[in-house]
Amino acid sequence: MSYRKVLVPLDGSELAERSLRYADKIAGSNGGEVILFTVSASSDDRLERPMKAYLDLNAKELQSQRIRASTAIAYGSVADEIIDFAHKSKIDLIIISTHGYSGIKHWMMGSIARKVLYGTHVPVFLVKSRSPKVSRVKFEKILLPLDGSPFSETSIPHVEQLMRGTQAEIILLRVSEPPIVPSDRSPAIKPSWEQYRDMLMAEVQQQALKYLEKVKAGFEGRGMKVKSEVLLGKAIESILQVARKENADLIAITTHGRTGVSRWVYGSVVNRVVEESLQPVLLIRPSTPEGPST
Repeated sequence: MSYRKVLVPLDGSELAERSLRYADKIAGSNGGEVILFTVSASSDDRLERPMKAYLDLNAKELQSQRIRASTAIAYGSVADEIIDFAHKSKIDLIIISTHGYSGIKHWMMGSIARKVLYGTHVPVFLVKSRSPKVSRVKFEKILLPLDGSPFSETSIPHVEQLMRGTQAEIILLRVSEPPIVPSDRSPAIKPSWEQYRDMLMAEVQQQALKYLEKVKAGFEGRGMKVKSEVLLGKAIESILQVARKENADLIAITTHGRTGVSRWVYGSVVNRVVEESLQPVLLIRPSTPEGPST
Protein backbone atom coordinates (compact mmCIF):
# COMPACT_ATOMS: atom_id res chain seq x y z
CA MET A 1 0.00 0.00 0.00
CA SER A 2 1.02 3.62 -0.39
CA TYR A 3 -0.40 7.09 0.17
CA ARG A 4 -0.57 8.17 -3.46
CA LYS A 5 -3.46 10.59 -2.99
CA VAL A 6 -3.74 12.61 0.23
CA LEU A 7 -6.83 14.73 0.86
CA VAL A 8 -6.57 17.82 3.09
CA PRO A 9 -9.88 19.59 3.87
CA LEU A 10 -9.35 23.29 4.62
CA ASP A 11 -11.70 26.00 5.90
CA GLY A 12 -9.34 29.00 5.78
CA SER A 13 -8.34 28.80 9.43
CA GLU A 14 -4.86 28.48 10.87
CA LEU A 15 -6.02 25.44 12.84
CA ALA A 16 -7.05 23.59 9.68
CA GLU A 17 -3.81 24.60 7.96
CA ARG A 18 -1.77 22.66 10.52
CA SER A 19 -2.70 19.62 8.44
CA LEU A 20 -0.58 21.00 5.57
CA ARG A 21 2.73 20.31 7.31
CA TYR A 22 1.76 16.67 7.80
CA ALA A 23 0.55 16.40 4.21
CA ASP A 24 3.89 17.82 3.06
CA LYS A 25 5.78 15.25 5.13
CA ILE A 26 3.67 12.22 4.19
CA ALA A 27 3.18 12.98 0.49
CA GLY A 28 6.79 14.11 0.09
CA SER A 29 8.08 10.84 1.55
CA ASN A 30 5.83 8.73 -0.66
CA GLY A 31 5.86 10.73 -3.89
CA GLY A 32 2.15 11.29 -3.51
CA GLU A 33 -0.24 14.05 -4.52
CA VAL A 34 -1.91 16.42 -2.05
CA ILE A 35 -5.43 17.52 -2.90
CA LEU A 36 -6.54 20.66 -1.06
CA PHE A 37 -10.30 20.59 -0.65
CA THR A 38 -12.99 22.92 0.62
CA VAL A 39 -16.78 22.91 0.69
CA SER A 40 -19.23 25.76 0.15
CA ALA A 41 -22.94 25.78 0.90
CA SER A 42 -23.70 27.10 -2.60
CA SER A 43 -22.00 27.78 -5.93
CA ASP A 44 -22.05 31.55 -5.49
CA ASP A 45 -19.22 32.97 -7.62
CA ARG A 46 -18.56 35.70 -5.03
CA LEU A 47 -17.65 32.97 -2.54
CA GLU A 48 -15.98 30.60 -4.97
CA ARG A 49 -13.33 33.04 -6.21
CA PRO A 50 -11.72 33.79 -2.83
CA MET A 51 -11.95 30.11 -1.87
CA LYS A 52 -10.20 29.07 -5.06
CA ALA A 53 -7.54 31.75 -4.63
CA TYR A 54 -6.94 30.55 -1.06
CA LEU A 55 -6.56 26.91 -2.14
CA ASP A 56 -4.33 27.86 -5.09
CA LEU A 57 -2.04 29.85 -2.80
CA ASN A 58 -1.52 26.87 -0.50
CA ALA A 59 -1.11 24.53 -3.46
CA LYS A 60 1.66 26.74 -4.89
CA GLU A 61 3.43 26.65 -1.53
CA LEU A 62 3.45 22.86 -1.64
CA GLN A 63 4.52 22.84 -5.27
CA SER A 64 7.46 25.11 -4.39
CA GLN A 65 8.66 22.22 -2.20
CA ARG A 66 8.30 19.82 -5.14
CA ILE A 67 5.10 18.28 -3.80
CA ARG A 68 2.43 17.52 -6.37
CA ALA A 69 -0.66 19.49 -5.35
CA SER A 70 -4.09 20.23 -6.78
CA THR A 71 -7.32 21.80 -5.53
CA ALA A 72 -11.03 21.00 -5.54
CA ILE A 73 -14.23 22.71 -4.37
CA ALA A 74 -17.54 21.02 -3.61
CA TYR A 75 -20.95 22.31 -2.57
CA GLY A 76 -23.23 20.99 0.14
CA SER A 77 -22.75 19.38 3.57
CA VAL A 78 -19.09 19.57 4.55
CA ALA A 79 -18.62 16.08 6.03
CA ASP A 80 -20.76 14.40 3.35
CA GLU A 81 -18.81 16.09 0.56
CA ILE A 82 -15.45 15.11 2.06
CA ILE A 83 -16.58 11.49 2.35
CA ASP A 84 -18.03 11.45 -1.17
CA PHE A 85 -14.97 13.07 -2.75
CA ALA A 86 -12.63 10.66 -0.93
CA HIS A 87 -14.59 7.70 -2.26
CA LYS A 88 -14.95 8.90 -5.86
CA SER A 89 -11.33 10.10 -6.09
CA LYS A 90 -9.87 6.93 -4.53
CA ILE A 91 -8.15 8.88 -1.77
CA ASP A 92 -5.60 6.90 0.26
CA LEU A 93 -5.44 9.17 3.32
CA ILE A 94 -7.45 12.07 4.76
CA ILE A 95 -5.58 14.55 6.98
CA ILE A 96 -7.82 16.81 9.03
CA SER A 97 -7.62 18.96 12.16
CA THR A 98 -9.72 17.84 15.11
CA HIS A 99 -10.99 21.20 16.32
CA GLY A 100 -11.49 24.76 15.17
CA TYR A 101 -14.26 27.19 14.36
CA SER A 102 -13.06 29.79 11.92
CA GLY A 103 -12.22 30.45 8.31
CA ILE A 104 -14.13 30.87 5.05
CA LYS A 105 -17.11 28.72 5.99
CA HIS A 106 -16.66 28.55 9.78
CA TRP A 107 -16.50 24.77 9.85
CA MET A 108 -16.78 23.08 13.21
CA MET A 109 -13.73 20.90 12.59
CA GLY A 110 -14.19 18.59 15.58
CA SER A 111 -17.69 17.59 14.56
CA ILE A 112 -16.71 17.24 10.91
CA ALA A 113 -13.65 15.12 11.71
CA ARG A 114 -15.80 12.73 13.73
CA LYS A 115 -18.42 12.44 10.97
CA VAL A 116 -15.71 11.81 8.39
CA LEU A 117 -14.07 9.17 10.57
CA TYR A 118 -17.27 7.17 10.97
CA GLY A 119 -18.44 7.72 7.41
CA THR A 120 -15.44 6.45 5.48
CA HIS A 121 -13.10 3.48 5.38
CA VAL A 122 -10.27 5.72 4.16
CA PRO A 123 -7.58 6.07 6.88
CA VAL A 124 -7.95 9.36 8.74
CA PHE A 125 -4.97 11.26 10.16
CA LEU A 126 -6.18 13.58 12.93
CA VAL A 127 -4.01 16.61 13.67
CA LYS A 128 -4.57 17.75 17.24
CA SER A 129 -5.22 21.48 17.19
CA ARG A 130 -4.49 21.87 20.92
CA SER A 131 -1.03 20.38 20.56
CA PRO A 132 1.99 22.69 20.24
CA LYS A 133 2.48 24.11 16.77
CA VAL A 134 5.44 22.50 15.01
CA SER A 135 7.68 24.06 12.38
CA ARG A 136 8.86 20.68 11.10
CA VAL A 137 6.96 17.40 11.21
CA LYS A 138 8.90 14.34 12.32
CA PHE A 139 7.98 10.72 12.91
CA GLU A 140 10.79 9.58 15.17
CA LYS A 141 8.56 7.49 17.44
CA ILE A 142 5.26 5.88 16.45
CA LEU A 143 3.16 4.18 19.12
CA LEU A 144 1.30 1.13 17.82
CA PRO A 145 -1.16 -0.41 20.33
CA LEU A 146 -2.24 -3.98 19.49
CA ASP A 147 -4.67 -6.33 21.23
CA GLY A 148 -3.46 -9.57 19.67
CA SER A 149 -6.16 -9.78 17.01
CA PRO A 150 -5.82 -9.69 13.21
CA PHE A 151 -8.26 -6.78 13.35
CA SER A 152 -5.87 -4.56 15.32
CA GLU A 153 -2.99 -5.59 13.06
CA THR A 154 -4.67 -3.76 10.16
CA SER A 155 -2.68 -0.71 11.28
CA ILE A 156 0.71 -2.39 10.72
CA PRO A 157 1.12 -1.71 6.96
CA HIS A 158 0.12 1.91 7.51
CA VAL A 159 2.85 2.36 10.11
CA GLU A 160 5.34 0.70 7.76
CA GLN A 161 4.33 3.12 5.03
CA LEU A 162 4.92 6.16 7.25
CA MET A 163 8.29 4.82 8.39
CA ARG A 164 9.63 3.89 4.98
CA GLY A 165 13.02 5.44 4.40
CA THR A 166 13.30 6.84 7.96
CA GLN A 167 15.16 5.86 11.13
CA ALA A 168 12.00 6.11 13.21
CA GLU A 169 11.25 3.71 16.04
CA ILE A 170 8.02 1.74 16.43
CA ILE A 171 6.79 1.20 19.98
CA LEU A 172 4.56 -1.87 20.16
CA LEU A 173 2.14 -1.86 23.10
CA ARG A 174 -0.04 -4.65 24.42
CA VAL A 175 -2.29 -3.96 27.41
CA SER A 176 -3.90 -6.69 29.51
CA GLU A 177 -6.69 -5.72 31.88
CA PRO A 178 -6.70 -7.53 35.25
CA PRO A 179 -9.70 -9.72 36.12
CA ILE A 180 -12.13 -8.51 38.78
CA VAL A 181 -11.96 -10.39 42.08
CA PRO A 182 -15.43 -11.85 42.83
CA SER A 183 -16.78 -10.77 46.19
CA ASP A 184 -18.61 -14.05 46.83
CA ARG A 185 -15.63 -16.41 46.48
CA SER A 186 -14.89 -18.25 49.71
CA PRO A 187 -11.42 -17.53 51.16
CA ALA A 188 -11.19 -21.26 52.02
CA ILE A 189 -10.91 -22.23 48.34
CA LYS A 190 -7.33 -22.93 47.30
CA PRO A 191 -5.62 -21.45 45.48
CA SER A 192 -7.12 -18.20 46.65
CA TRP A 193 -8.66 -15.95 44.02
CA GLU A 194 -5.77 -13.53 44.40
CA GLN A 195 -3.28 -16.35 43.79
CA TYR A 196 -5.27 -17.65 40.83
CA ARG A 197 -5.52 -14.12 39.41
CA ASP A 198 -1.75 -13.66 39.69
CA MET A 199 -1.16 -17.01 37.97
CA LEU A 200 -3.60 -16.09 35.21
CA MET A 201 -2.09 -12.67 34.65
CA ALA A 202 1.43 -14.08 34.56
CA GLU A 203 0.29 -16.44 31.81
CA VAL A 204 -1.51 -13.65 29.94
CA GLN A 205 1.54 -11.39 30.08
CA GLN A 206 3.77 -14.21 28.87
CA GLN A 207 1.45 -14.77 25.91
CA ALA A 208 1.44 -11.01 25.23
CA LEU A 209 5.23 -10.88 25.23
CA LYS A 210 5.40 -13.86 22.88
CA TYR A 211 2.90 -12.23 20.54
CA LEU A 212 4.73 -8.89 20.46
CA GLU A 213 8.06 -10.61 19.86
CA LYS A 214 6.55 -12.21 16.76
CA VAL A 215 5.25 -8.85 15.50
CA LYS A 216 8.58 -7.23 16.40
CA ALA A 217 10.50 -9.85 14.42
CA GLY A 218 8.39 -9.04 11.36
CA PHE A 219 9.29 -5.35 11.57
CA GLU A 220 12.96 -6.08 12.23
CA GLY A 221 13.02 -8.45 9.27
CA ARG A 222 12.14 -5.45 7.13
CA GLY A 223 14.97 -3.41 8.64
CA MET A 224 12.88 -1.32 11.04
CA LYS A 225 13.73 -0.23 14.55
CA VAL A 226 11.19 -1.47 17.08
CA LYS A 227 10.69 -2.16 20.77
CA SER A 228 7.79 -3.66 22.67
CA GLU A 229 6.07 -3.15 26.01
CA VAL A 230 3.43 -5.16 27.87
CA LEU A 231 1.40 -3.43 30.57
CA LEU A 232 -1.21 -4.57 33.06
CA GLY A 233 -4.02 -2.04 33.42
CA LYS A 234 -6.69 -0.15 31.51
CA ALA A 235 -6.12 0.16 27.75
CA ILE A 236 -6.94 3.86 27.48
CA GLU A 237 -4.83 5.03 30.41
CA SER A 238 -1.93 2.79 29.37
CA ILE A 239 -1.88 4.06 25.77
CA LEU A 240 -1.88 7.68 26.91
CA GLN A 241 0.74 6.96 29.57
CA VAL A 242 3.15 5.33 27.11
CA ALA A 243 2.57 8.07 24.52
CA ARG A 244 3.59 10.69 27.11
CA LYS A 245 6.49 8.69 28.53
CA GLU A 246 7.99 7.92 25.11
CA ASN A 247 7.18 11.38 23.72
CA ALA A 248 5.61 9.65 20.71
CA ASP A 249 5.12 11.68 17.54
CA LEU A 250 2.09 9.66 16.45
CA ILE A 251 -0.39 7.07 17.74
CA ALA A 252 -1.65 4.60 15.12
CA ILE A 253 -4.69 2.50 16.01
CA THR A 254 -7.57 0.56 14.50
CA THR A 255 -10.86 2.30 15.14
CA HIS A 256 -13.27 -0.39 16.28
CA GLY A 257 -13.57 -4.04 17.22
CA ARG A 258 -13.75 -6.25 20.27
CA THR A 259 -11.31 -9.11 20.08
CA GLY A 260 -8.15 -10.48 21.62
CA VAL A 261 -7.07 -11.31 25.16
CA SER A 262 -7.51 -7.79 26.47
CA ARG A 263 -11.03 -7.43 25.00
CA TRP A 264 -10.59 -3.81 24.02
CA VAL A 265 -13.73 -1.99 22.99
CA TYR A 266 -12.13 0.09 20.27
CA GLY A 267 -14.87 2.69 19.98
CA SER A 268 -14.43 3.92 23.55
CA VAL A 269 -10.66 3.47 23.52
CA VAL A 270 -10.24 5.52 20.34
CA ASN A 271 -12.63 8.25 21.48
CA ARG A 272 -10.65 8.81 24.66
CA VAL A 273 -7.28 8.63 22.90
CA VAL A 274 -8.42 11.20 20.33
CA GLU A 275 -9.83 13.49 23.00
CA GLU A 276 -7.00 13.32 25.53
CA SER A 277 -3.77 12.80 23.60
CA LEU A 278 -1.66 15.67 22.32
CA GLN A 279 -0.15 13.53 19.60
CA PRO A 280 -1.64 13.21 16.12
CA VAL A 281 -3.67 9.99 15.76
CA LEU A 282 -3.78 7.82 12.65
CA LEU A 283 -7.09 5.94 12.63
CA ILE A 284 -7.55 2.91 10.42
CA ARG A 285 -11.08 1.61 9.95
CA PRO A 286 -11.03 -1.69 8.04
CA SER A 287 -13.78 -2.20 5.50
CA THR A 288 -14.42 -5.74 6.71
CA PRO A 289 -14.52 -5.98 10.50
CA GLU A 290 -13.99 -9.36 12.14
CA GLY A 291 -17.46 -9.36 13.57
CA PRO A 292 -19.91 -7.48 15.74
CA SER A 293 -19.03 -6.39 19.22
CA THR A 294 -20.52 -8.34 22.10
